[in-house]
Amino acid sequence: MAIDPEGAAKDSGQIRLEELGYKQELSRRLGLISSVASSFATIAYMMGITGQRSLPIAFINGGPVSAVWGWVICSVFNLFSALSLAEIASSYPIAGGPYFCKASCRGLKFIFCHACAGWSNLVGQFASTAGAGYLTAVHIGKMWQLGNGHVWSQFETFLAYAICMLAAGALASTSTGGMRQYILFAAFWMICGGIFLIILLPIVAPKLQTAEYVFLHFSDQSKDQLGVPNNFYLFLLGMLMGQFSYIGYEAPAQFAEETKRADRVVGWGIVLSVAASSVFGLGFLVCLLFCIQDPENLMLGPANGYVVGQIFYDIFQGRFGSVTTAIVLLAIPLIAIFNTTVMCLFTAARMLWSFSRDGGVPLYRVWAAINKRTGTPLNATWAMTATGFLLGLPMLFSNAAFLAMGSVTAVGLNASYAVPILLRLIFHKNFNPGPFKLGRAQPLINVIAISWLTFSVVCFALPTIYPVDVTTLNWTPVMLGLVIVGVLISWYLPRCGARHWYHGKAHTLEDANVVSPFPGYLGYIGFVWGNWGS
Repeated sequence: MAIDPEGAAKDSGQIRLEELGYKQELSRRLGLISSVASSFATIAYMMGITGQRSLPIAFINGGPVSAVWGWVICSVFNLFSALSLAEIASSYPIAGGPYFCKASCRGLKFIFCHACAGWSNLVGQFASTAGAGYLTAVHIGKMWQLGNGHVWSQFETFLAYAICMLAAGALASTSTGGMRQYILFAAFWMICGGIFLIILLPIVAPKLQTAEYVFLHFSDQSKDQLGVPNNFYLFLLGMLMGQFSYIGYEAPAQFAEETKRADRVVGWGIVLSVAASSVFGLGFLVCLLFCIQDPENLMLGPANGYVVGQIFYDIFQGRFGSVTTAIVLLAIPLIAIFNTTVMCLFTAARMLWSFSRDGGVPLYRVWAAINKRTGTPLNATWAMTATGFLLGLPMLFSNAAFLAMGSVTAVGLNASYAVPILLRLIFHKNFNPGPFKLGRAQPLINVIAISWLTFSVVCFALPTIYPVDVTTLNWTPVMLGLVIVGVLISWYLPRCGARHWYHGKAHTLEDANVVSPFPGYLGYIGFVWGNWGS
């Protein structure tokens, strides 16, 4: 057993961290429960089902069948992805773990691979933080609308978004101990709030839908309107509701350097959180579907297509003739969605800090600094808060442009998850598993995970309306294409391109050999994606 200078036994996660060439800088305060809670609160099944790009997507594209069975399919296959990532995180229990997995592959072509994966994760990190803040603002606006009928303008939505980001940044500026308490609160709120609504809504609802409607009803009324080729295509589009929810389940890896026995805990944190989210999410979703009062009114009622808000409205209006209680109860998912915004800032800040520690971003010394009072990367936290604010500016001109970030988040993070799993599969002889091992099932699990992640990326890029023109174009592939072009330019730029100065990860231990004083965008990229986060 390793002993630190004071004579105390070293944490196994710290031992592995030092083997990777990095000194312990953050306080290890998280355990298994808080590790599971961090991912559970980041996935936030309430946000995934309640948000503007959630149930409305399913009901436009197939109805209850797309919602329920799409959720089940996404839950099962994301569990394979979680298992694959858990094994990697166990071997690399460090903020940005998958980045170091990729960094072990030498050669220019592999470093470029790190860059592509990293940038996709970077875009996903920024977009997920902004997306959660936007969904919080929209939810507040819908509550206001149901109360007095006033539909918020784009400026009012942006103002609420800006306040939300400021509040989230303030809450994310706490110490590791404070972060642990917030993580536990966010998970507790999700569990208790979900159970409360699952019990209450069916009791209060004037009528309930049949099981046949909830589990077997498929609506193809919009097929001709959307111009999609067939019902299966329609189902694939509706199924994306579930995949939107499973973003950020690698969060425990982001907190690896703040987790006790991270090499043993982080992997289980990832897997157990996905399993818990699938169960709670399915229960909440089925409850809402049973409580629908008028299916024809969901997209046309006072909530203007905000399906969950309309369900709450119809239940309490039908039972009591008043919507006051409905608006009050909508505060439960509101707080859950806001908590996700804070969680996104927690993880994104660790991502930026970890990569800055390798010198991979401009002003890296600033973002890599640890605040003496909180013992956390406070500068990185506010850098990500400011970035989120800037990403929200397009909503002043077009909500459609900002909503495209939802798909970019999912595509960017899913693609970034697939890269380390693929490298794990190809270079299996060079991989040293940690305590969390998949054993003989590893190749099969990895293949299923990669296939699913690739399939989901393709689905997010599919046109949602035919014929395709400028007004109906799915902008996700275009925006991702711009990211790829940016990566290529930053890599091949003469003299100052990343290929000239990035050679791999740096180290912070005095006796370690620093690979490069300024690893650069490529490392940033690899790290970024590796820092996964959501």
